[in-house]
Amino acid sequence: MRAVNLLTPDQRSAPKGKGSSGPSAVDAPGGIGAFVLLGTLALCVAAVAGYVLSNNIVKERTAQLAAVSAKNDATVQKATALKPYADFQSLAQDRAGTVQALASARFDWEQTLRDISRAMPKEVFLSSLDGTVGSGASGSGSSLRGAVQAPAIELKGCTKSQPAVATLMSRMRNVQGVTRVTLAKSDKDTTSTAGSSNVNPCGKGSPPSFEMVVFFEKSAVAEALAGATGAVDPAAKDSASSTDSGSSSTPNSSQSTNGQSSGSGSSQPSSGQSSSPTATTTGGTP
Repeated sequence: MRAVNLLTPDQRSAPKGKGSSGPSAVDAPGGIGAFVLLGTLALCVAAVAGYVLSNNIVKERTAQLAAVSAKNDATVQKATALKPYADFQSLAQDRAGTVQALASARFDWEQTLRDISRAMPKEVFLSSLDGTVGSGASGSGSSLRGAVQAPAIELKGCTKSQPAVATLMSRMRNVQGVTRVTLAKSDKDTTSTAGSSNVNPCGKGSPPSFEMVVFFEKSAVAEALAGATGAVDPAAKDSASSTDSGSSSTPNSSQSTNGQSSGSGSSQPSSGQSSSPTATTTGGTP
């Protein structure tokens, strides 16, 4: 039989014998040095790839930041350009609110004067009528008017008798919205003389002259004034301590005119009679 050498060519040249050894792994072709070189190249490729990837991410984020900054600047410029319109809208809303507040707190003078004219007795003649919405607007300097921060009407005039003054106070108390009627004075008019050329509409002699204040404390104007000045609402004050006008003398006879009663005194007060108490007030709920 023919012998066949099955060893590889590199092992065929190795020395034979027990003490002989093959070539070392380092010197052998394709040893560990090739693996080290391949590992180093792989690490370099990974580092370059990571650097390129990180650089691309940074550039992308920088571009996004620039776009957002530009958009923000454009929005700020647009808001600045539209700011005058927003200010105008706020000013318009404020003015509308002011007008609505003034309209809601407006006192109805037309209706009030109409009611007073209808309630006025025929024996009463007015020389002046002053209406004010607050005590600070009163130019007469009346202490009774300045005591209450609410719309009020000051009446001055004369009557034919003292009972007619009481009738006037009762009539004024029944006017819608009136909360109190305060009598400042009611005494005989000593200024007119027999030889005077002025004709007194209340009659000859010394007819009573009066001054009274009619208050409207439950109106919206009174609440607005109380809130603006920080004063106590006059409608919340106790009116039970005030003197009722029913304690005054009543007319001797009455008659109905246009659905309303009007009193007329049947006798004139004598010259020795004293005047009615000063600052008589009627109070209570309307």
